[in-house]
Amino acid sequence: MSLNAVAQLINDAVIERRGLDADDSVPNRRKGYVELLGHFLPSETTCEVTPIEVAGMAALRVTPPQQDGGLLVWFHSGGWVLGSPALSVSEMDLLCAASRCVGLSIDYRLAPEHRLPAAQLDGIAAARWALDHAADLGCDPSRVAVGGDSAGGNLAAVASQRVDGLCAQVLVYPGCDLTTNWRDASHAKGYLLDADWMRWFLAQCAPEVDLADPLVSPGLADDAVLALVPPAFVVTAEYDPLLATSLAYVERLRAAGAHVEHAHFAEVMHLFFSMPSALADAKVAIALASSFLSGQFAAR
Repeated sequence: MSLNAVAQLINDAVIERRGLDADDSVPNRRKGYVELLGHFLPSETTCEVTPIEVAGMAALRVTPPQQDGGLLVWFHSGGWVLGSPALSVSEMDLLCAASRCVGLSIDYRLAPEHRLPAAQLDGIAAARWALDHAADLGCDPSRVAVGGDSAGGNLAAVASQRVDGLCAQVLVYPGCDLTTNWRDASHAKGYLLDADWMRWFLAQCAPEVDLADPLVSPGLADDAVLALVPPAFVVTAEYDPLLATSLAYVERLRAAGAHVEHAHFAEVMHLFFSMPSALADAKVAIALASSFLSGQFAAR
């Protein structure tokens, strides 16, 4: 099996442009990331999107037309170096509208200005703040979930291990084991995220960090910790160098006795979840994640 036709077109366009751009500086790559995801942002949103401060950090509040008391704290993608809450509006608008929950998309600290584990500590702080202030936002403190994609999935997994009281976690192709040898990863070259990009990200954000520390590699946490995490919904993509580490985390959670639901998409690449306007699989993945969240919120 290969990438579906639309995913192939997107992937090839990104790879072609990357080959023409020799500037691998942080400012240039941040600009390119904005341009890439900016193509998929909706011209109009179903939810109201407004700025808010969360634990001293800038954030976006995503408020759906109908609410059932849930609150989702979301961490955006970008390798802990790129991205912003504004670039997560595509998925957040659909997630929050479908699950009838308020969303908080967090502008956590990025590298190289702030090396890891600054981002993870921000994720923990944001989750704790949400639990403490859920009622102020018109939400139920027992219905607070965390989620994120890629680097943001890592932050959500870390927060789920270290913050008591969360009811659910949504992990979209999370980077859960940063000790992985990316050169040997499946589909490590020729795709939207590849081994070279992974090494570049880690060079910016973790040049002197112990990557085996569960604070940055939640997939290496003890079984006793994993047994206590809230129910998880994990999304994976076939053409993704994070596939192996994401699948390994699913198996570790299951082995520890945690509740895990897993949805795998065989014809798309990393970052597809942020492209619902172009990729049908993204809409399906978001709908499944929304259904999972609705079920976890209703169970409280």
